[in-house]
Amino acid sequence: MKTIFNTAGLTLLLAWIAAGGERVVYVTTLSTSYSHVGQYQTLSGLFYQAPGDTTWGFMARPNNRVYSMDAYSPSGGRILAMATHTGVQQSWDGGKSWKTTSDWRMTEVSIIRFAAEDPRKLYAASPYGFYKTTDDGRTWTLQNNGLDHPDATFITALVIDDSRPGRLLISTEAGLFESDDDGEHWHTGTLEVNHVRTLVQHPRDPEVWFAGTEDHGLYRSVNHGKNWQKCDTGILHSTFYSVAFDPSHPDTLYAGGFQTGIYKSSDGGKTWKQFFNGLTSLDVHSLAVDPADSRCVYAGSTGHGVFLSQDGGLTWRHHGITGGYVWTIKIVNYEI
Repeated sequence: MKTIFNTAGLTLLLAWIAAGGERVVYVTTLSTSYSHVGQYQTLSGLFYQAPGDTTWGFMARPNNRVYSMDAYSPSGGRILAMATHTGVQQSWDGGKSWKTTSDWRMTEVSIIRFAAEDPRKLYAASPYGFYKTTDDGRTWTLQNNGLDHPDATFITALVIDDSRPGRLLISTEAGLFESDDDGEHWHTGTLEVNHVRTLVQHPRDPEVWFAGTEDHGLYRSVNHGKNWQKCDTGILHSTFYSVAFDPSHPDTLYAGGFQTGIYKSSDGGKTWKQFFNGLTSLDVHSLAVDPADSRCVYAGSTGHGVFLSQDGGLTWRHHGITGGYVWTIKIVNYEI
C-alpha cells in the first residue's frame, strides 16, 4: 500500500467503515494532489485511513476517477464496489485486486449500491439511467421504463427502502421517481420539485423521509413519501446536498449544502440551528454521524477537505484531505 501525504483535489466519497472494533475511512477521488520527495504530483482513485492515522493509504487502480463506493460483508468477507468514469469495478478481497464488471456502454457511473439481501445483486446509476445486475456484475440491464422526462435519467441519489422489498426511490434532475418492482418500472413521486440532490430514510421509522433540493430547501415526509412538507424553520439557505441522521438518536439530524455551514435539528427536522465554528468552508457536500459516538460528526466540504466535530456539531476542526472536494460520506458496518 502507498502512503499519501497532504492529499488535495477533487474528492468524491468518504466512507467510514465501522467493523467490529476495526474502522477504516475510504475516500474516492477524481483528482488528488500531494507532495512526494519535494515534487507536486496528482493521483486519483480510492484512499483509506485507519483511526488515529495521520496519513492516507491508496488502493484500487491509479488515475481512476471514482464517484462512489459500497461494501458488503458476507460471513466476514469484504466485497467492495466502485462507481467510476469507466464503469463499475468490484473487489472480492477487500480492495487488494479489482475487476471491471460493466462493459463499454456503461460509463460515468456515479452511484453503486448492493442489495441488502444478496451481494450478487447491485444497483447502479449514471447520466444514462438506472442499471441492475443479479449475477455479480456479469450482466447489467438498463431499466428506464417510466423515466420518460428528458432529465429523468440523470440520477443524483438512489435509496433502497428498508421496509418494503422491491421498493426503490431515485432523485433526478426531473424530481423523484419510485419503483415497487425492483426497478422494472418507474413512476413519478409526489414531491413536485425538480433538482432533488439528496434523499434519506429514517433509520428506525421507515415512514419518515427527508429530501434536500437545489434552490428549494429541505422537505420531509412522514407517510412514506405520499405527501411532502417543507421543513425550514430556522434555515436561511435553499440548496442542500446532504442530510444525515444520528443512528443512535434519530430525532437528531444534520444538513449541509451550498454556503450553509452545518444545520442541526434535535426535534426530527421541525426546527434547525446553524453551526460553523471552525469551518474554513461553508460549502458542505456530505455528512455522517459515528454510530458508536453521537458526538462525532463528519463533514465533507467542497475544496477544503474533511472536518470533524467531537461535540455534536457545535465546533469543528480540519480532519485531512486538504483542498479536497468531498462528495459523499457513508458509514458501513462490516460483519466479522
